[in-house]
Amino acid sequence: MPIALVVHGGAWSLPDDLVTPHLEGCRAALAAGWALLEAGDTALAACEAAIRVLEDDPIFNAGTGSLLNAVGEVELDAALMDGYTLSYGAVANIQRVRNPITLARHVLQGPATLLAGAGAEQFAAARGLPLCENAELIVAHRRDRWQRWQAKQAAQQSSDDTSESAVGSDTVGAVALDQKGGLVAASSTGGTPFKLPGRVGDTPMVGCGIYADALAGACICTGWGEGIARMALARRGVELLERGISPARAASQAVALLSRRVAGGSGGCVLLNRRGQVGLAWNSTRMAYAYRLEGGDVIAGV
Repeated sequence: MPIALVVHGGAWSLPDDLVTPHLEGCRAALAAGWALLEAGDTALAACEAAIRVLEDDPIFNAGTGSLLNAVGEVELDAALMDGYTLSYGAVANIQRVRNPITLARHVLQGPATLLAGAGAEQFAAARGLPLCENAELIVAHRRDRWQRWQAKQAAQQSSDDTSESAVGSDTVGAVALDQKGGLVAASSTGGTPFKLPGRVGDTPMVGCGIYADALAGACICTGWGEGIARMALARRGVELLERGISPARAASQAVALLSRRVAGGSGGCVLLNRRGQVGLAWNSTRMAYAYRLEGGDVIAGV
C-alpha cells in the first residue's frame, strides 16, 4: 500500500504573524511521523509521533501551551482510532500529562475506550507515564491572554464581548496510511478559550472529532467542537468516502454541511482514503497543514 500522512495545526482565525511558526510546526510533526512510516512502522505510531511534536510545541493549542479554561487551568483531550480493528482510545479533562495522545494510545489497548479527569491520570501513572504539575503546561502568552479576559470579566463587560475568546481553538490532528493498509485518525486539544471547567468538545468523541475505517478512510475535524459534535462530522466524512466520493469533494461537502446545519458552525475537515488520497476543507480564515504521499514532496499551507 502507498504510505501517506497528513497533519494539521487547527482551523481558526490564524493571524499573519503566526503563519510561519504554524507551518514550521506542521512540517516538523510530519517529518517525525513520516520517518516511522518510511521505516515500515504503523500508522498508529506515526500519528502518535506527529502529534507529540505538536503537543510539545507551545505555539499550538495541545499539550504544553494549551489555552486556559475559565479558572486559569489547562484541561486536555486527545483520541486515536485504528481503522483496521475499529479500536478507539480517548482521554478528556486531564491536567497532569504532557502528551495526552500517548495516554490515549494506552487507553486504546483497553479495557476502556474513554477515560477522564483523575481516573485518566491514575491510569497514566499505572502505565508508567510521567505526571507533571498543571502549571508546567502553562506558557506566558496563554496566561497573559487569560488575564486580559479575566480583567474584562471583573469589569463586568458584556458577555457578548468575544474579542479574547473567539479565536485560537487550534486543535491539532493527524491521519496516516501505512504499508499494510492500516488507517489511523488522531487528535489532541486544549479546547476552547476560557471554557467551563470540565467542558468536553468533539476531539475525544468517536465519530465527532475523529473516525477511521480501513475499508473506506479516516477523518479528523477541527474548529468549534460543539457544532462539530452536533453533526457527528467525522463519521459523516467517512460515510461520504464509503459512497465513492473523492476525499477532496467529501471534505468540502462535510464542511458545507456544518455551515448549513449549525448556526455559527466553524471548522475544518481532513480526509484520507484507503488509496492514499487526501482531502482538506475549512470555512475558518485559515488552517495550517502539511502532508506527504509516497513518492511525493511535502505539501504545506494555510
